[in-house]
Amino acid sequence: MKGRRANKIGAFGLALVFAFIGLINYVDAADNNIGYEFKLQPHYKNSYTEIEYRQTKNVNNKWKVNMVYSAEGKGTIATYWLNRPYLFNTTERVSAVHDVKQGSGAHYYKAYKKASQEWVNLGAENNNDTAKSYKVSGYWDEETK
Repeated sequence: MKGRRANKIGAFGLALVFAFIGLINYVDAADNNIGYEFKLQPHYKNSYTEIEYRQTKNVNNKWKVNMVYSAEGKGTIATYWLNRPYLFNTTERVSAVHDVKQGSGAHYYKAYKKASQEWVNLGAENNNDTAKSYKVSGYWDEETK
């Protein structure tokens, strides 16, 4: 009899612990500004940010990019997309590609279903084929409200 009661109390306590952990790990989507800075590589070679967790299942919960600076010059364009990295340096685009003009502000785009509840990063490349590389920087967010 005592063993059953102790098991019930233990199971209840464990359920409370898991519920508490779930509340701690829950982070509501917000329109954040995650800074990025990298070089756009020559000949369309891709560049990537660090990864972020995209918790939403809603493909209409858009991701964001805002290219504030480009060493190529004011008003120049780079191509951006949401990316899902894999082991051994393989990647998969999980959104359409979008050309973004430097200084044009924040742009919001839909993601593919494959981006749902996944670790993703921002991918980019120069919008034209050139032998030069250019530093770009700005802000992005894997999911916004």
